[in-house]
Amino acid sequence: MKRSFLYLLWLFFIPVACFTPKSSVKPSVMNLSNMYNPVNTRLHPAFTVYHNSPSTSLLLIKIFPSELLYSGTIEPNKLLGQVRLIYVLNDITEPDNILVADSGKTTYTFAREEADKRFMTQISLNTQTGKRYQLMITARDLVRNEENLSYLYIDKSSPFSEENFLLTESDENIPLYQPYVVGNSLFNITYPNNNYDTVFVKYYGKEIPLPKPSFSLSREREFLERPDSIWILPFRKGIAYQLNYEGIYQFQLDTSQAAGLALFNFGESYPKVHEVSQMIEPLAYLATTTEYEDLKAAVNQKLAVDEFWLEKAGNIEKARELIRVYYNRVFFANYYFTSFKPGWKTDRGMIFIIYGPPQTVKVISNQEKWIYYKNNFTTTVTFTFDHTPSPFAFDNCTLQRADTYDTYWRQAVDTWRKGNIYLID
Repeated sequence: MKRSFLYLLWLFFIPVACFTPKSSVKPSVMNLSNMYNPVNTRLHPAFTVYHNSPSTSLLLIKIFPSELLYSGTIEPNKLLGQVRLIYVLNDITEPDNILVADSGKTTYTFAREEADKRFMTQISLNTQTGKRYQLMITARDLVRNEENLSYLYIDKSSPFSEENFLLTESDENIPLYQPYVVGNSLFNITYPNNNYDTVFVKYYGKEIPLPKPSFSLSREREFLERPDSIWILPFRKGIAYQLNYEGIYQFQLDTSQAAGLALFNFGESYPKVHEVSQMIEPLAYLATTTEYEDLKAAVNQKLAVDEFWLEKAGNIEKARELIRVYYNRVFFANYYFTSFKPGWKTDRGMIFIIYGPPQTVKVISNQEKWIYYKNNFTTTVTFTFDHTPSPFAFDNCTLQRADTYDTYWRQAVDTWRKGNIYLID
């Protein structure tokens, strides 16, 4: 029986005037679950930040006009779509004394005949050197009346931190909105201070460990203690760089400082899952140790993966559905949670894959809470992630583990292994 068709079954994510509000909604009372659930909104803007001066930072924005709904105007045959962005910049340098540092809104209008074009713009934010911020952004499709809520951590505590570097695609000079480079693509780096002519590049190619289960209290293994290689490269405007090997790269202008620009090469197809090896690795959350080792050692790994899912599902149709859901979750974990690990290997990625998108997400200055509801909302399961900045990823979160999660984890894994998609309900 040919079973390789299972391997090919994938779904992929397709991707001014300002004012100061009289009051703003505190992040802790906002439900931000839509930003981790692609089916709940059709609007998916992308954002990144670049510190262009000691007193300002640029919020770089990418909007996909093809995602908008268009309606008629008083002009014949004229269809327009509109997106309104509202942002609130909170100073979280002192977590117990959060202050609003900047806020505003702006509206962008698009003609239907230009919906297939790429749209990028920027907003200047009032930021100060030595500070740390959290930026809350609401993007609303005004015609469809549908919104996307998101937030960014912004680090301006050091002149050498990652957001002091602007990454652009080498061939089109388009900003990169993610911390990873696909394969060995060429890119340029812009830095606001022209006094540096060399850059130190540290390379870490060691295997990246899996996160511990949610109930495990053992310490995670350190894998970034020492780089495997260090290079010294010229650093000036217009130089094209590339990451020739898979792994973690840290670009530093001053090696006496821990801060720098971290970039990641997690493969040619990342964040998508194309290769059979990429299918095997996330099964570590479900497979026994013996099953996992057998999968990695199999001569025909594609057939071995198919056999794994067919054994759990009991029939081809259920296996197809398990594959579709599980590896879509892997893809979205990569898309949402990449830090100095592939997204599926982060704490948030692990919970997202096993439990699914959270029904409620609440964010405060240094924490993200995911809430899942059980038994018709009579009880809840809450996972708390602490914002834990690293020299390799300022936007990094660590799960508060507890042995009380043991029952929920084992129930979830057991459900998958019995051929059913795990959903808390």
